[in-house]
Amino acid sequence: MKKTELFPKYAWIPVLAVIAANLIVYYVTGFAVNDQQRHYINMKIDGAIPFVPFFVVFYVLAFVQWAAGWFFTAREGKAFCYRFCKADVIAKILCLVVFIAYPTIMERPHLEVNGVFTWVLNIIYSVDKPVNCLPSIHVLASWIAMRSALKMERVGNTYRMIITLETVLCACAVVLIKQHYFIDIPTGILAAEIGLAVSKRLDNERFLWVR
Repeated sequence: MKKTELFPKYAWIPVLAVIAANLIVYYVTGFAVNDQQRHYINMKIDGAIPFVPFFVVFYVLAFVQWAAGWFFTAREGKAFCYRFCKADVIAKILCLVVFIAYPTIMERPHLEVNGVFTWVLNIIYSVDKPVNCLPSIHVLASWIAMRSALKMERVGNTYRMIITLETVLCACAVVLIKQHYFIDIPTGILAAEIGLAVSKRLDNERFLWVR
């Protein structure tokens, strides 16, 4: 890869595949499952977790983290890019299976819009139904971004620290803004780790038909 190449050509299809997987997983289950089939999975710990609208900041920043993660993953090298993109897609396919086999839903708290954080959270609540909770794709994607950052050689420790911190804060955010149950965090990490383990064993010199 040339040093002047901002975003290598080989990375377009893998990164677009990651985005497509995210959209497919979200919308396919909307057609395949109705709310009457979904399960509430409240645990005692969920009742003990407070509602903290401020953490919507870290929920939203996760999208920036993912974008940065895939940008630098793409620049790290072809095999590296293919490996982590495959891991993400595999993990999300696993989520799709779980979302259909054991669909979940959660009850959100009453939201009174009285400031910028509740205003942003109200937008999120409006566009994102409280379904497909288990595993958390938000946590999954942030975890993969962190795992790739820790393996990169072309980034500094500051980047790694920021990505790691955002991953921890994202995991806190999903429960503190009542988008997810607590169990969705470890299951999101598990899905990511399964994707990473499988992709490591695959031929990462090729992504679909692309070499």
